[in-house]
Amino acid sequence: MRIGVIGINHKLASLQLREKLGKACQKWFGIGQIQHEQHSFILLSTCNRTEVYFSSEDLPKTHSYLLKFLRHEIEEEFDHKLYSFFGIDCFCHLTRVTLGLDSAIVGETEIQGQVKLAYEQTAALHSLPKEMHFVFQKSLNIAKQVRTQFPLSREIQSLEEVIYDVGKKMFVTPQCSQLLLVGASQINQKILLFLKKKKLQNITICNRSEREGEKWKQCYDIHHLPWSKIRCWHTYDWVITGTKSSEYLLMRKDLPFHLTNKKLLIDLSVPRNIDPQIAQDSSVALFNMDQMNGFLKIHSHHIFSTIAEAEKRVINITQQHAKSYEEKAKYPMEKLAIIA
Repeated sequence: MRIGVIGINHKLASLQLREKLGKACQKWFGIGQIQHEQHSFILLSTCNRTEVYFSSEDLPKTHSYLLKFLRHEIEEEFDHKLYSFFGIDCFCHLTRVTLGLDSAIVGETEIQGQVKLAYEQTAALHSLPKEMHFVFQKSLNIAKQVRTQFPLSREIQSLEEVIYDVGKKMFVTPQCSQLLLVGASQINQKILLFLKKKKLQNITICNRSEREGEKWKQCYDIHHLPWSKIRCWHTYDWVITGTKSSEYLLMRKDLPFHLTNKKLLIDLSVPRNIDPQIAQDSSVALFNMDQMNGFLKIHSHHIFSTIAEAEKRVINITQQHAKSYEEKAKYPMEKLAIIA
């Protein structure tokens, strides 16, 4: 099975290094970027990981080829922070990732949509080898199947619950605070729906696409701030960012000289959307994705045995599918040999 992956995640690397790798991978291996002859790539980039899946006739050569570009972009040593998998190990890894077993929030569902989007967008623009199609399609199917058997997320606090808890500690009555959501992402959608259930009324969406912003305004009965006015973010009490951007969207220079009230900023993006220097203001509390992950709580020790069972199931199913794939790949060659 001619497929491999090279990646970095929240377990192995700091937020700063993940940002650098994420930008470098987006530059060289992102959707619609440079064409690479004899090499096929699918980039999976989320707040907790950056991974490049690759396929070619010579996997070690492609692995070295990929590292060459990353070393060109990043001056510091980073090789020891990376992980690589090949063949069936890559297949198993992708299935674990898609299922959420490798996430900071074990069993979270957003990752499945992110894997599917990365695959479908790349497949729409590039001709991918059959191994790529097989591994991504099967990983999505297996993850969906195992989720129904092992509901992992029930015993684990969700990100939106953590965000609300932080808001309650920051504001006496969070329901009265003015909240700005930057980016019409899936994660922001889940946060919006959760906070509306908690009776937050003053919610505003700011998104690059004015059409999408207006759609959210109508659909969720919230306010809409045009993207051209994003620099007015400091007029809100609470700002949550969750969108893709190669540059900071919230800058310290936008802050007025004196803030009249406390600000809570939560940056869920990698690369980050919020300039870390903003936190130098004593009136601002700024949390990044790694810090939010640190607040997560597992409600029951029962989840650990459930995770172990899910892990076993993933290994067994991926091995079965990989064996079946390899047998089918050999069959045409054996048939040709008999004919000859």
